[in-house]
Amino acid sequence: MRDVADPVLIGVHRAEWAAESLQQSRADELPRYIPREVDPELREAIHFGGLVVVVGESTAGKSRAAFEAIRAQAPDHLLAVASSRDALTAVAASLSDTRRAVLWLDDLERFLGPGGLTPALVAALATKPGREVILLGTMRTAEYERFASRAGAALGEQDRSAWWASRDVLRAARTIPLSRLWSRTELARAARFVDDPRIARALDQAATFGVAETLTAGPALLRDWRSAWNVGAHPRAAALVAAAVDCRRAGLDDPAPRDLLQDLHTHYLEARGGHALRPEPIDEAWAWALQPVHGASSLLIPAGSSSEESRYFAFDYLIDQPDHEPVPPETWNLLIARTDTPYTARIASEAFWRVRTAFHTAVDSGAVGNEFMRASALADRGDYAQAIRILTEALEVPDQFQNQDAEWRRSLRHQIAFHRLRAGQIEQAEAAFQELLAEAEQTLPPDDEYLQVVRHNLGACARRRGDLPGALALFQHILTDRERYLGPAAMNTLATRGTIAGIIGEMGDAVEALRLTQQVLADEERALGPDHTNVLETRHSLAGLLAETGDPGAAVNVLLALVPDLIRALGADHQDVLDARWDTARYQARNGNRSTALRQFHEVLADRERLQGMHDPRLEQARQEIEDLRAQDNER
Repeated sequence: MRDVADPVLIGVHRAEWAAESLQQSRADELPRYIPREVDPELREAIHFGGLVVVVGESTAGKSRAAFEAIRAQAPDHLLAVASSRDALTAVAASLSDTRRAVLWLDDLERFLGPGGLTPALVAALATKPGREVILLGTMRTAEYERFASRAGAALGEQDRSAWWASRDVLRAARTIPLSRLWSRTELARAARFVDDPRIARALDQAATFGVAETLTAGPALLRDWRSAWNVGAHPRAAALVAAAVDCRRAGLDDPAPRDLLQDLHTHYLEARGGHALRPEPIDEAWAWALQPVHGASSLLIPAGSSSEESRYFAFDYLIDQPDHEPVPPETWNLLIARTDTPYTARIASEAFWRVRTAFHTAVDSGAVGNEFMRASALADRGDYAQAIRILTEALEVPDQFQNQDAEWRRSLRHQIAFHRLRAGQIEQAEAAFQELLAEAEQTLPPDDEYLQVVRHNLGACARRRGDLPGALALFQHILTDRERYLGPAAMNTLATRGTIAGIIGEMGDAVEALRLTQQVLADEERALGPDHTNVLETRHSLAGLLAETGDPGAAVNVLLALVPDLIRALGADHQDVLDARWDTARYQARNGNRSTALRQFHEVLADRERLQGMHDPRLEQARQEIEDLRAQDNER
C-alpha cells in the first residue's frame, strides 16, 4: 500500500484545476487530504479486518477516504485490485498464501452477483488463521439500497441464489456511511488548506455542493454535458454520454462496449432533434467525451486493458442526478438483446419497474426464463392460475433443490402465495404467509427486510378480507421498522406509506388520505423517478381520492396526463391502462360530461371484450355501470 504513488489508478477521482491558478506540477497531484468525520470509525473497522464498505453518493469522497484509511492502517499490506467480477476469483486465489493483503473493491456492485463475491469467499479470505486480509469496498447509495430494499420475493435475477449471497455479503460487512455535503467541522478543517486554489474554490461552493463533489469536477462535467446538446456544440458526444448513463441506470454495472454505445446513441440524438442539432462526426464525439475537464475526470471513462474490446463507464456523478428523463424503451430492448446472460436478467428485472413491455419482451423471447420471471409475466397479464401452476410445478420437482439453498425454495412458496393473494384466494394466501413468517422469524434477524415483505402481504390479506383497522395497525408497525432499517426514501418504505394512505381513505377519511397520498407522490417522484410504476400507481390513487373529496374535474385531469405514461410503461392493453381509462370515463360522468363519459365507457368496454372475450363474467359490472349512466340520463 505504501508504494501506491497515484491513487487515481485504483479509482480515486482526479481533482479539477484551473491553469491560471495552479502550477502544472501541482495540478497533477491530488489535493491534500482533509480528514472526514467518519475517519476514526473507518480506520477502526479496517483494524478489525473483514469486509468494510464505504457507502455514499457519487463524488462524496468514498474512494479517497478509503484509500487514506487503508494507507494509514495497513501500509505494509500487499494491494490487490480486481479489474472485474470475472477476474475476482483469480485475484482471490492469488492471495491464498499471502499473509497480509488488501483486496480493493471500488464500486463494489461490480463484484456482486453470479460468479462474484459470496460470504464463503469473504470468509476464506478474511478468517484464515495467521492471515490479515482486509476487503475494502466503496458503493453508491442507490446501489447499496438495491440490495436492502425489495418489493417482494417476486422478481429475482437469473441466478436468484447469487442475489441472496450478495445481500448476505453486505449484511455481514462493516458499513461506513459518508455524506456528500460536508459538516461544519469538516469545512473548518478544509479552510486550513485554502492556499490550494482547488480547495478554496470548493469551499466557495460548499453551500450547494460537497467539497469532494467540486474537487472532482462533478458540477463542471454536468454543465458540459448539458451544454453539449446545443446546436453545433457536441450533441453526438452528449448522446453517447446519455447512452452510457442510461446503461448504468438500467442495471448494467460493467462498462459498456463501444459498439453498443454507438448503436444506442442514435435514439438519444434523434429524440433531441437529430440532424437539426448539426451533430459532429462520431470520432470527434468520442474524443470530446473522453477529454478530461481541467485535468479531472471525463464524461466517459475508459475501462479494461488495451488488448480488450473498448469499453466505457459514464462518470458516476452524472448517474446520480435526480432530473433524468426516463430510460427510453429502445434502450431497454437493445440492452436485453445485447448484454451477457448475468446482466440480461438484472436489466429485465429493472425494466419491470420502468418499462414493463421490455420485461415482457425479455420473457417472451426467452432472453430470461426462470420460473419467477415467467410467472411474474403471466400474473402481470392477469393469468394468475398459470403463474401459480408454473411455480408449484417447480416446487414439486423431485430433487430440484438438492443444490439450492432454503431461500430459493422459500421464494417459490412466497411467490405462489403472492399470486394467490392477487387472484383473490385470500384464505390460502394468508395461511401460506403466516407459515412463511413463522419460519422466517426463527431464522432471520429482526432487521431483515424479508420479514417486512411477508408482514406487508399479511396486511394486504387483512385489508382484502375487510379488517381495515387490523391492516392499518400492521402497516403502521411495518412503516416504523422500514423507516428505521431502510430509511425514509427506500422504495418499500414509500410503498407502505402509500398503502396506509389508501386504507385511511377506505375507512372514510378521504381528505386525510388525499393529503398523505400527495406527500407520498412527491417523495416517490424524488426518490424513484417519475417513470417508476409505483409512482404511476400512486398517481392513479391520487385521482380517485380527488374524486372522492369532491373534485372529479381534477381527477380527470390527473388521469388524462397519466394514461399516456401508463401506455408507455405498460402497453396499451395492460389492465392498469384499461382501469385508468375506465376511471376517466367514470369521473367525466361525475363532472357532468355524460356524453363524453358514455363514449369513453364504450371504447374501453370494446377493448376489454377484445382482450377478455365477450362473455367474460368480469365485464358484467362494467356493462351495468354503463346502463346505470344511461338510466340517469333518461331520468333527466
